[in-house]
Amino acid sequence: MEKPYKVKPSRVFSNKNFSKWAIMIITYVIVFTIVILASAPQVYSFNIGDIADLDIDAPSNMVDRVATDIKMDEAENSVQPIYKLDLTIQIELEGEIDTFFNQVDELQKDEDMLLEQKLKDLNYHSNIILDSDSYEELLISNRKDLLQLRENIKYLINQVLNQRINEEQLADKREDITDFFEKLPNKNKLNQVGAKIATSIIKPNIFYDEEETNQKRIEARENIEEVLIKKGTRIVSKGQEISPQQIELLKSYGLIKDHESRDWKIYISYAVMILFPMIVLYLYLRTFCPKTWMSNSMMLLLSINIIIILAVAVGTRMISVYMIPIPACALIISILIDPKAAIIVNVFMSVLAGFITEFNTAILIALVFAGIAGSILVSKTHHRSVVIYAGLAISLINMLSIFSFGLINNLDSKILIYDVSYGVIGGIFTSVLTIGFLPFFETIFDIITPIKLLELSNPNHSLLKRLLLEAPGTYYHSILVGNLSETAAEDIGANALLCRVGSYYHDIGKLKRPYFFKENQLTKENPHDKISPNLSALIITSHVQDGLDIGKKYKLPSKIIDIIAQHHGDTLVAYFYHKAVSSQGENLVSEDKFRYSFPKPQSKEAAIVMLADSVEAYVRSMTEPTKEELERGVRKIIQEKINDGQLSQCDLSLKDIENIISSFLKVLTGIFHDRIEYPENIKDMSNGINITKGKEVGS
Repeated sequence: MEKPYKVKPSRVFSNKNFSKWAIMIITYVIVFTIVILASAPQVYSFNIGDIADLDIDAPSNMVDRVATDIKMDEAENSVQPIYKLDLTIQIELEGEIDTFFNQVDELQKDEDMLLEQKLKDLNYHSNIILDSDSYEELLISNRKDLLQLRENIKYLINQVLNQRINEEQLADKREDITDFFEKLPNKNKLNQVGAKIATSIIKPNIFYDEEETNQKRIEARENIEEVLIKKGTRIVSKGQEISPQQIELLKSYGLIKDHESRDWKIYISYAVMILFPMIVLYLYLRTFCPKTWMSNSMMLLLSINIIIILAVAVGTRMISVYMIPIPACALIISILIDPKAAIIVNVFMSVLAGFITEFNTAILIALVFAGIAGSILVSKTHHRSVVIYAGLAISLINMLSIFSFGLINNLDSKILIYDVSYGVIGGIFTSVLTIGFLPFFETIFDIITPIKLLELSNPNHSLLKRLLLEAPGTYYHSILVGNLSETAAEDIGANALLCRVGSYYHDIGKLKRPYFFKENQLTKENPHDKISPNLSALIITSHVQDGLDIGKKYKLPSKIIDIIAQHHGDTLVAYFYHKAVSSQGENLVSEDKFRYSFPKPQSKEAAIVMLADSVEAYVRSMTEPTKEELERGVRKIIQEKINDGQLSQCDLSLKDIENIISSFLKVLTGIFHDRIEYPENIKDMSNGINITKGKEVGS
């Protein structure tokens, strides 16, 4: 026995909070795993001297710190010590010479002082240290010779100090001074004393400038360009012995497992960097997309979509990072859930794409703007071709972004064309992926999109073709109900397309016994005249359950199934009820047996179809009604539904009901417009046909 139809609850899971947390946590774990596997560097257990069993290339551009430090040290060591010239040395030494000879001259002038006393005095007060014999030679020499000696010493000192002399050169200069005095024409003891004086007072005139030298060495280090290892550069070759420099380079890349906590640091870093954007995503959904947040089925759809597209992106990256179809996630969510949710999900997915593309700026900007543009373009799509147009728009954004950043980075023209081509292919691939996944998600999550509704409204649909051939009256009745309900839905802001398609299928249950329904009876013979009112009521009411069975067989979406189930609610089959009462008596007839046993309309769309169905059936029974009769009839039917409580479980307001009445009258007035009546027996002179009274023109 077929189970009675029940209205599905809005939530998919019994414990919504637990289910939501489970979805979020599982999504986070899977996303984290995919990102780690796709982007975390592989680590090796090499030691110095090991033989490499594979080739290792640089995973990214990086400065070779070891090689750079070697070049800096070489540049620093090449800087020679800087010496500072002291120009005051010459003046200082000339002053010392003058002071010394003035002392000698003063002692010579003192005739009262004995030579011994003079020697003691000179030895004690002299600023130039000499031996006693030298002092005595100076004191006994005549003034003219002393004056000449003074000038010779000054001249020689100035000649020597005109050059730069450091401490290391001082010994050589003293030898030069001694040679100078030895080569003088007058070889005497006084010249020897002069050599002693000059060699004793001579000193360096340049001194080591430590501060300036250090500054120059720092500048030399800073002027060295860093040694850059470009991505893809071979670091270690298979069969090669691992050198200390290679070990340091691998450590810099994080490719050497130097200690056990290294892996955990990577995992923790990735976990935090993925957690923050995911928290922002969920907070945004909770605040700005409450319908999505409250629906666990929508959250599950969103999560599965993120995981699948991320996995596809990781696989596509093997071909080219510019081809990854991240915007497909936004397109699918925009069509199936909500454009606002699609935009924030696209930003989140772009962040994840950064991990697997080494945060390539051109790619990230292209993905963000392409996903947003695509979400907007497909937000109200009624045709799958719009998804193709969105894919072309994404291709254009990819192309412009990649091309612009290629010019900024002065990329080689061949590489630029190569990257741009993959960007264009990526946009097209995004649209193909979206179109491919849409039916999957629509079926699994029972989501009805405008695209799906348009497919169901196609007259070539097998079920509609059956309805046309097997129950033509019901088919045309459904078309009229569709026109009425679509117009009314548009006027009150309901889903007009859902109303129209729901109207097309609301009476498919009549396919089982089409001739038991008045609109399909081509003759005056009525099968209900031969059976009891109870059986007739059972046949009439069973067309709803038959419709549910057929709808499930043809896999109609749940929203269409809901309209089929709810378009009569639990209304009374009044004709057969009163027929039974008149024949059996009111006390012997149970009203419940003559009522539909299905839920009352739960949505605006189901209520509109119910009202349109009843109004169309009532008006069809009227013979050339006037505008006033139409309005009275429509209001009567709708008021009866209200009085019977059929609209008590949907959220139609009194204003909505008035707008529905106006919409119905607008459509019905167009169908049952006033006919133009012609006088009898007027002959059409052009073709000889008589136009008799009562014939319609233009109806």
